[in-house]
Amino acid sequence: MNLYFLVGMLMMMKMETTINNIPVSLYKPLSDKLVSIILDSKEKNSVSTELTKKIIYLWRQDQLATPTGLETLLSAAVIVDEEATVDVLEELGLHELTVAIKNL
Repeated sequence: MNLYFLVGMLMMMKMETTINNIPVSLYKPLSDKLVSIILDSKEKNSVSTELTKKIIYLWRQDQLATPTGLETLLSAAVIVDEEATVDVLEELGLHELTVAIKNL
């Protein structure tokens, strides 16, 4: 297993309950912002092939704005630009999730 996969797995385990506390009304805006972070990053090639395939699968199924989609996007966004990811979470008032990411 590679390092990015392990980081992603740890993050998902720690954030699972936090993700479930995100208001449904923020799923789509958060999803859109995380996709932008991933696509606009110079480090987008740092995302593992497995994680990229999962994002594409969820996108094709229109599932990026679901708890599973948000967990996956958060994993990738933290890998490519943790600071921008934290900024987006703060902007949306998701302080509990911000703390979870900072404590990884």
